[in-house]
Amino acid sequence: MSSKKEIAAKDRVAGQPSEDISWQAQKSAMTRERILTASINCFVELGYTNVTTAKVASLAKVSRGAMLHHFPSKTELIGAAVEYLHDKLLEDYSYRVASIPSSLKGKKRRRAGIDAYWDHLTGDLFVVYHELCVASRTDPELKFILESSQLAFEKHVLDSNATLFSEWNDRGDRFLLAMDVAKCMMEGMAAGQLMTNREERVKQLLNYLADRLEEIFEEGEGSAIGRHSTNK
Repeated sequence: MSSKKEIAAKDRVAGQPSEDISWQAQKSAMTRERILTASINCFVELGYTNVTTAKVASLAKVSRGAMLHHFPSKTELIGAAVEYLHDKLLEDYSYRVASIPSSLKGKKRRRAGIDAYWDHLTGDLFVVYHELCVASRTDPELKFILESSQLAFEKHVLDSNATLFSEWNDRGDRFLLAMDVAKCMMEGMAAGQLMTNREERVKQLLNYLADRLEEIFEEGEGSAIGRHSTNK
């Protein structure tokens, strides 16, 4: 077993006190986060295809040497930025769901969940994520990075939905199919930025979706949703 003196000795590098090393580690972590934040802001302001390491370094106010120290290549920067974006998306969605008043019950609570997800989809973070998804069609490396992070995000959303729609948890495959209908419809709406009279039509569609989800769990096995659900 190491003595206290031996442990203290391990906390020193080149004669530096352990508190100095700890500060350097904190400073390095802060610089890394500043770079990643700048990357996301560059995605928002410039679009994925126009982002370069030089532009990110400039926005983050770090030297080229500092940039290369943390991210030797653009590929490594993009990979870390996507992971960082994924974490921020989870934080954003979790915050919106947690902000739904506990006093809301039943249909009103479920509708509030739809509104929370819509606000999430129309925020800057998801707009960036959607653009990255579009870019990944011709960028296999980016596609691989996104697919890896998507699994964790989908699980998080599903767990959150299980809480918001707890009355329907025992409906098995019908529950999953209903959630997919909502997800695909709402994400498609969020992507349709060029829709005329968009605000009015989106409101109407969200109202329709909320009513449709309620109806889905009331329909019999002979209905369309019933025919496509293996676990009624």
